[in-house]
Amino acid sequence: MRRIVENARGVIFSILVTVVTLIGAVPLLPVGLVKLLLPVAPVRRVADPILLGIARYWARAFNWVMMTTARADLELHNSVPPNPDGRYVLISNHQCWADVMLLVHVLDREGLPFPRFFIKEVLRWLPIVGFACWVLDFPFMKRYSKAQLAKNPSLRGKDMETTKRSCEVFRRVPATIVNYAEGTRSTAPKRAAQNSPYRLMLRPKAGGTAFTLQAMDDVLDGVLDMTVAYTGSPEPTFWDFVCGRIPHVYIKLRPLEVPAHLRGGDYQNDPAFREAFKAWLEAIWAEKDEEVASRQDPSAKAGIHTDEAA
Repeated sequence: MRRIVENARGVIFSILVTVVTLIGAVPLLPVGLVKLLLPVAPVRRVADPILLGIARYWARAFNWVMMTTARADLELHNSVPPNPDGRYVLISNHQCWADVMLLVHVLDREGLPFPRFFIKEVLRWLPIVGFACWVLDFPFMKRYSKAQLAKNPSLRGKDMETTKRSCEVFRRVPATIVNYAEGTRSTAPKRAAQNSPYRLMLRPKAGGTAFTLQAMDDVLDGVLDMTVAYTGSPEPTFWDFVCGRIPHVYIKLRPLEVPAHLRGGDYQNDPAFREAFKAWLEAIWAEKDEEVASRQDPSAKAGIHTDEAA
């Protein structure tokens, strides 16, 4: 009976979010089409604030529905002062889709700029949501396999070119540029395939973070670090969250001091800088992994680190 009630919450969430998204599409589609069809500065100056306002209110409605159906307690530890007009780069761990909306919720609640995410190219074609990301200037990233890169070396660095173009837009407007450094959601099969050294995280990819910092360094108000943990849930899923099976979420948001020798370097062409930046990010990830594991994995509380948890 309990399982039926929980699944009913998930169904209610799905229905309500669909309604909220359709309502948001009514003003979004015409304004977004005008921006895409007339890509000139005067049109952008009018359209961008409208689109951002629509996105902000849609996210608030989405998060209200999500937190109401999930009935989860949010434990937030934030040491970043409010600054809605700032420009930030934020790195975070990523375990399920709830991470994304919780991040949007926290930034809005704490008076920080609306986030822009680096997202996969395939998501561009999602109905309404993909279009919204497009007109809000979210960077769409194409992922190439090792085989594709070996066959066509000219594909190397394409994501970095996209990063640089996107950052030119974000230099002119307040934004929190979010980089999920693992590149995808962390799951046990993915960690096993990658031979990850962490209990609950994948290896962080340093290139995207380094290039964003390089492109934005002279206008940044700060670099932020977010840690998200689902208490007692070693492998959290979005469905379990909206069904109310994860009663408590821990989030820590803090400023992150980037050492002076790791700002402004050439990640692509300087091997020494590249290795130093990777080592710095991996040290942050090791600390983050211990914090997440201690809250999500009961075995971690006893200091147990089994192959299954790795």
